[in-house]
Amino acid sequence: MRELVSITIPTYNSERSLGECLVAAKKQTYKNTEIIVIDSYSKDKTLEIAKKFKCKIVMCKGKLLEARIAGTKASKGKYVLFLDSDQILEPTAIERAVKKMKKKDYLWFYERAYNRNKFIPSLYDADRLLVQKYLNEGVVLPRFFKRTLLLKAFEKIPKEHIPVCGAQDHIVTTYEVRKLSDKEGMVSNAVEHMEPDNLILLFKKQFRWGRTTKDFYKRNIYRELITGKDSFRKIYWDDFKLSIKSFILRILRGIPYKLGFWFG
Repeated sequence: MRELVSITIPTYNSERSLGECLVAAKKQTYKNTEIIVIDSYSKDKTLEIAKKFKCKIVMCKGKLLEARIAGTKASKGKYVLFLDSDQILEPTAIERAVKKMKKKDYLWFYERAYNRNKFIPSLYDADRLLVQKYLNEGVVLPRFFKRTLLLKAFEKIPKEHIPVCGAQDHIVTTYEVRKLSDKEGMVSNAVEHMEPDNLILLFKKQFRWGRTTKDFYKRNIYRELITGKDSFRKIYWDDFKLSIKSFILRILRGIPYKLGFWFG
């Protein structure tokens, strides 16, 4: 009997990308899965799309971390996958992940930009290639967990901080998971991310992340995790072209992020 895998997807007004995300999730070669959409009361057609794909739907008023926790608690699988509504799974990703979990407690998925033929997504793709090659940057985060370990990690997060944790949900969860276990692995060629493909979408996304980070930052917890993500990448001379693209991206992302943090 194959172990059940719970695919959890937080959403809010995600109609633009959710359909493609769910198509890829349904096409997995590993078939013993459940898909849980955790929705923060979307005003568009997100819920209609989720119902069309027969997903389990959980409503959650909180931000991203609270949605991750709600999805995990509602899950029934031995393993939980953190998937975003703008991510496309490679067809064999879950099958390969389950095999690796015989010796691991959690896995990170090698990620590329989905629409990397366009300029701004190509910058995101360069940045991801760099951080995944040079792991000392400490910004590659796991997505596939043993459910029991994930629940233990969530218990370590102060409850008063959960409702206000938005953009930093994943890094906070990883921080607590890694304190419990160092059995980490990787799945190659696993997922592609639908990045903003124009400056307006990039600005809106980063401004929002800056604003939600400010709310969390005021709580004076996990600050070292937040400030660590703000720095520029190192310049790698063997990958100079990627480094330049990453540098440009950090500027383009950093300006609206800081504006959101200061004035949002």
